[in-house]
Amino acid sequence: MPALSLGPFSSSITAARFLSILALSAAAFPALAADGDACAAVDLSAAKSPPVAIRYGTTGGGEEPLALLWADQASYPGNGRFYTLQVTEFTSTDRMTAFQAGQIDAGTISFPSLVTAVHVGIDARAVASLIQVNEADNEGAFAALSSGGIRDIKDFKGKKVGYYGPNTISEYWVKSALRRAGMKPNDVSFVSLPPPAQEQALRNGQIDVAWLARQFLFKAKSAGGVETIMTPFQATGGANQPSLLIFFSPRFIKAHPQAYCAWRKDYQQALANWSANRDAAYPKLIAAKYVTPFSAKAGADGGRSPDGSVLLAEFDATMKDMAASRFLPPSMVQPAAKLVMPGYSLVK
Repeated sequence: MPALSLGPFSSSITAARFLSILALSAAAFPALAADGDACAAVDLSAAKSPPVAIRYGTTGGGEEPLALLWADQASYPGNGRFYTLQVTEFTSTDRMTAFQAGQIDAGTISFPSLVTAVHVGIDARAVASLIQVNEADNEGAFAALSSGGIRDIKDFKGKKVGYYGPNTISEYWVKSALRRAGMKPNDVSFVSLPPPAQEQALRNGQIDVAWLARQFLFKAKSAGGVETIMTPFQATGGANQPSLLIFFSPRFIKAHPQAYCAWRKDYQQALANWSANRDAAYPKLIAAKYVTPFSAKAGADGGRSPDGSVLLAEFDATMKDMAASRFLPPSMVQPAAKLVMPGYSLVK
């Protein structure tokens, strides 16, 4: 198959905080996998073999709870006992090329890229959520100069909009917002730019609107003269939607169910710990060089599924909106159940 181009505790804890963590943990584990929970039948009392390597491809951004598994490994005993998480950062194109070449077993993927991958026959399936578009989501926003006269999506007409490239989720958000405003995709000009270049391109007039991820938005607004115009949640009409997901090879899961289920258990615990005590986790992520001290100051990330689960109804609704917004060809809309791994994916 040809390569496919698909466009990132503190020991001094109060009793109240401890109870909060317990509550979040208890809420995490009832999430059922698709077609029942196959992991419920997997024995995690003792390792049946040496730790299995999980070769994971990251984006280098937005994966903070996942990154705790290696940044704070002592808190997640499955890593080193049942599995070893071997992490490599890739661009989106290189990550899926590596997956097709058998160089990684799992990784981070945007929802549009997952839909495309499954449509063309790549054996990758979503098993958990990393980032959701919801009201609390702070993954970034579309921004403009305060002096530019752009206040909402209707002001985008005839403007140059920065995005991450064709078929990326930032393109979808703009097209979804345009549709809701009664506009067409060709009412704007899309300009593909890498994340770090968006702010400067906005300030020098190369683009009129920039898509700024959380840390870049914080940096731009701290410098002044830039304001938020539209968040992803606003762009999609206030709909909760999948944004960033974790995928695995079904073949890997079937071959190593104990390693996978131990990883899944640790990931759910990491989500609970992250939600309960981000401030204590950031120094470990900084020490692991996953985030910078500056990005740690960019505000709560939000947009996390408490238990890592995905909602198939949201998958279906998002694909339909992508098609209606002329982002996704109608032929690529497929049943949401095809995008997950029966018995192992965290699904509600």
